Amino acid sequence: MIRLPSNKKVIVILSALCCLLMVALNLYQKSRRTMDVILFMGQSNMSGANGDASQAPELIKGAGYEYRAITEPERLFVLEEPFGENEHREGALDDREILERRGTLATSFVNAYYGETGTPVAAVSASRGSSSLNGWLNKGLKEDAAQRLEGAKECLKKEKIRIRHIYMVWFQGEADVNLKLTKEEYKEGLSALVSYMEEQGVEQCFLIQIGQDGENSEYHQAIMEAQLEICEEMEGITLASELPRELTGEDMTDNGRIHFTQKALNLIGEDAGAHAGKWVKALEKTESKR
Repeated sequence: MIRLPSNKKVIVILSALCCLLMVALNLYQKSRRTMDVILFMGQSNMSGANGDASQAPELIKGAGYEYRAITEPERLFVLEEPFGENEHREGALDDREILERRGTLATSFVNAYYGETGTPVAAVSASRGSSSLNGWLNKGLKEDAAQRLEGAKECLKKEKIRIRHIYMVWFQGEADVNLKLTKEEYKEGLSALVSYMEEQGVEQCFLIQIGQDGENSEYHQAIMEAQLEICEEMEGITLASELPRELTGEDMTDNGRIHFTQKALNLIGEDAGAHAGKWVKALEKTESKR
């Protein structure tokens, strides 16, 4: 038998111990991982109908992940654009016959949110182009969003990731302009939707106000006003951004002034993500004093 000198034995033992410690530390860090789950809900501008993934910002390392509820629901992926590109459920949140998901505001939102909170985001795509509040409430869309959220919860639990908070971002309204909803009808519908999502575990809705349209119709103004009013009236809804109403240049929207370009989506996402992150920080600071 070959005998190692005593000092070499010590080195071998220490090396083995270091390897064991590295493995233990890695397991401990994985067990301590924490994320906020955020659903990105709404219609075509949330889906990124006029975006361009190549112009989206680079994701801050470690800031965000995507839960692909439909195509690969067993694990998380590093967030990339086009976010939610293939996450279609037939008969529900399905854009395939409506639009192509080209690039979204999700990455810019997550970067800004992470910059404020320091907490990574598990992002869940849950949008459908041309969707009205009636569609969300009565045609299976809210149930699909709830199912996607439940899948995300199960995935993170399996991965031993602690969920700190669950939020939704809402960017919708043009379809209800076309349906000529009144302010009260819109507020009633959105209140019902948010209340339903709260029952599924959503703690707060961050609302992005829709932008101006080409004609500035009374119905469009009614929805924009309704969105501001409900943020004041309902505790569960917080205004995250009014920026879309200011982005009216040719490089910001398509010819119909409805669908935002990637340049605009980047700005909107950054603004909304920063405001949402600041709201979360303020909430936690208040709760820590109790």
